[in-house]
Parts: sequence; structure tokens; C-alpha cells
Amino acid sequence: MKFFKPTLLPHCLGLLGLFILATPSVAAEYKCWVNKQGVRECGSSVPPEYAQGRIEVVNERGLIIRVIEPAKSREELEKEREEERLRKEREAAKREQERLDAILLNAYTTERDLLLARDANLKSAQSQLDITLGNLRNSQKSLSNLQEHAADYERSGKKAPDALVAEINELEQDIADREKQIEKKQAEKRALEERFEKDLQRFRELKGKSSR
Repeated sequence: MKFFKPTLLPHCLGLLGLFILATPSVAAEYKCWVNKQGVRECGSSVPPEYAQGRIEVVNERGLIIRVIEPAKSREELEKEREEERLRKEREAAKREQERLDAILLNAYTTERDLLLARDANLKSAQSQLDITLGNLRNSQKSLSNLQEHAADYERSGKKAPDALVAEINELEQDIADREKQIEKKQAEKRALEERFEKDLQRFRELKGKSSR
């Protein structure tokens, strides 16, 4: 391997020029790097300890014809991968928002259309909730009657019939199930209200943009 410091480069390149004139078919290239002392060195090949650093390829005139960037560290590669992942996520989110916007604008022509749809959906949700609440109250009333009936047996010193106890247990389970249904329907109604509120705000934004 041959290498030389930059102070020798003009002289070497001058000799190199004479050689190239004699053999025009050969295009000379040299590689330059910075050593551990911060001194720029050039040669026909790069020492192994500097091979991963920044390399400048120069021609016989000493002009840089290309640059070989240093090898990236693992941390740099991981950062690039993370940035690329985030970029793809942003692009996917943008495409999804555009899809939802198109659906929203196709579904409603005016704000009044959206409000009417909201009121109709909320009314339907409330009706289903009211039905479930009514069924719960009926079950609770039936349970109260059965429990009172069972208490009459106990007061008279008798054991409540197995059929009565089974019916009480069944009603208690029915009430627990209905209470869960009510919680679910209430959550669904709240989610519906939130969705329509977001849709309304987004609809106003989109219509505002289109009217500018």
C-alpha cells in the first residue's frame, strides 16, 4: 500500500500527470482520509483502521470526484429505522383521515343533515336503553316479591321450597346481566355522542376549507 501526506501530494500528482500523459488510457484515483492525529493523508488504498471513516476519492489533479461516507453506527441505523417507522405511521394516519373525510362528506351534504342523523341515532340508543331499564325494574320487582315470599316461609319456621330458591337465583342472575347490558348501552351512547361531536367539528373544518 502506498500513501502520502498532503504536503507531498502536489509533487506526487505532478509525477502522476507525466505518467498519465504517457498512458492516457489509465485514469488515476487516490483515496484520502484523516488519521488519528487529524492529519489528512492520501494513498492508493485506505489503511484498515480508517476504512470505516469518511473517504474522499481524488483524481490526478487533486480534485474530489466522489465521497464515500463513513459507515453508520448501530445507534444511527436504529434512529433511521425509527424515523422511517414514524414517517410511515404519519402517512398511514393521513391516508386514513382522508378516507374518513371522504366518507363524512359523502354522507352529509349540510350540517343540518348531520345534526338530524345525530338526533335520530341518539334517540334510537336512548329507546333501547329505556327498554332495558324497564326490564330491569320489572325483574327487580319480581325478585322483591319472591324474596318476600321466601321470608314468609322463614318467619313461619319453614324452609323455602327449592323451586322458589332456584327462581330467586335465576332472577338475581338476570338482574346482574341486565345491569351489565345497561352499562354497555350507556357507554355506547356516550361513544355515539362523542363520535357525532367529532364528526360535526371535522365537517365544519372541511366545509370551511372548501369555502375559502
